[in-house]
Formats: sequence, structure tokens, C-alpha cells
Amino acid sequence: MKEASPWILAAAVFVVLLVVAWPTAETVELASDFSLEALDGRTVTLSSLRGRVVVVDFWASWCKPCTRTMPALHETVGRYADRGVVLLAISLDRSAEAARDYALEIGLAEGDVLYGSLAATRAVKELYGVVGIPRTFIIDAEGWIRYSGWPDGVTDEALAAWLPAEGA
Repeated sequence: MKEASPWILAAAVFVVLLVVAWPTAETVELASDFSLEALDGRTVTLSSLRGRVVVVDFWASWCKPCTRTMPALHETVGRYADRGVVLLAISLDRSAEAARDYALEIGLAEGDVLYGSLAATRAVKELYGVVGIPRTFIIDAEGWIRYSGWPDGVTDEALAAWLPAEGA
């Protein structure tokens, strides 16, 4: 029997490592902490919301997919506000005014929209590895990222999965 060539052996090792290291739906990561100014002037720090489920959405008023998904995302999160779910809408607009105009148009509270400055929001975008927008994260009450993807993935079922039982 011929010996396997080093390339075949290397390829087999690579495939095994890829399968072992490939992220799965079970893979979770601790959310990186950040602080940004909200449009209402207060500073919001993610870690101060520990104990609550937080939906973080990166968006901009000039982004057509963002403006199509934000109203439904806002509505879905709003249904769970009484159970402690918080929306942090991080605007990547060039100005706070552009973010504020759109937020007010769809009924987002100024305290839910984070801006501060374009440089500050871009730094958080980089921290979370966001390449394109919209991009949404569900962070559980202990600070673990449980969902990362398109805002349409934030459904009643997705949120309910991470909420404490009612009355608990």
C-alpha cells in the first residue's frame, strides 16, 4: 500500500480542525461592553443593563434595509418592554440630527437611540465586528450574545427564549 502524500494528510488534518473549530448555533460569546451617548443626552453603558435582555441594532437612516426593518424590530422589542427587554439602536448616521429625525418619525424614544459621534459609533461597530448594516444582536440577561444577524431574526420566539419565566 502506498503511503499517503503529505498534502492529503495535511488536508485531512485541516478538515478535522475546521469541523472541530467551526462555530455552531450553540457557540456564544460574551458581549463587549461599551458606552455611548443617547440622543436624550444621557450616557448608556451596556454593562449597566445586566439583568435585562438587550437588543442592539446597528443602523442608519440612509440605509434602506435598515429603515424597512427598524419599525418591526421596534414593535417586537416593545411587546417585551414590560419584561425588561431594552432596544439600543446604534446609529451610524453622519449626524445626530439625521438619526433623531428618523427615530422620531417611527416613534423611537431618544433614549433608545445611541449616537454620541460617528467616530464613537463606528468604534462600537468595529468592536462587534459589524461589516454591513442592519446588524442586530440579542444579548441575554447575563451578557452573552445569543443572536447575531438580520433584524428579522428578532422574533417573539427568539426573545422569549432568553427571558426569565414570568413571575420569577
